Amino acid sequence: MLKCTTPMLVAGSILFLPAFSTGAENATSMKSQSEYDKLRQWHDICRQGDSDKIAEQITKFEAELARKPGNNLARAYLGSSYALKAKHSFFPPTKLSSLQKAKSLMESAVAGSPNNPRVRMVRAIAYYKVPKIFGTRPTSIADFEVLLTEIKKPQSSLKPNEKQAILYYASLAFAEENHRSANEAKVLCHKINPNSEYGKRTK
Repeated sequence: MLKCTTPMLVAGSILFLPAFSTGAENATSMKSQSEYDKLRQWHDICRQGDSDKIAEQITKFEAELARKPGNNLARAYLGSSYALKAKHSFFPPTKLSSLQKAKSLMESAVAGSPNNPRVRMVRAIAYYKVPKIFGTRPTSIADFEVLLTEIKKPQSSLKPNEKQAILYYASLAFAEENHRSANEAKVLCHKINPNSEYGKRTK
């Protein structure tokens, strides 16, 4: 099916009807979603806190980056995985080196894809969870401010569950810093889906 955009005159202004998608575009979109789900699943395993499994997922992320050096979402998730490695390591030198690696990767990821809300989401949440002594909180707050604006856009690419995760952690970070948008983030989070995990946490 050919892609087309049909103009329509309504009340003196021109509106554009949604374009038809080609089969190739649909296939590309599905592939992109599948790759995103894969990265998220690897990261979810890291969140479980098992050091051996974290190491396994880090290896997978590094292989993915070797295959696709420009994949900044994979780079961000790899950085967050190193932050989780730091959290669950017993030896101080390992904690410090892993955190330094985490920061370097996530800074590079956002610098490479500043307009990708998922890349910024990974850094915002990861940096919020890093102890304040390491100085990541201001960057986390700035990221959440950008993401709050993104979430309010009618055509945001973020999914409802992603929006809720962002808004939940934003509400916590904002509240801790006495930020003016703390309550707004909490209310928006609950409104998206009151019955979800994050919706229930923001009653």
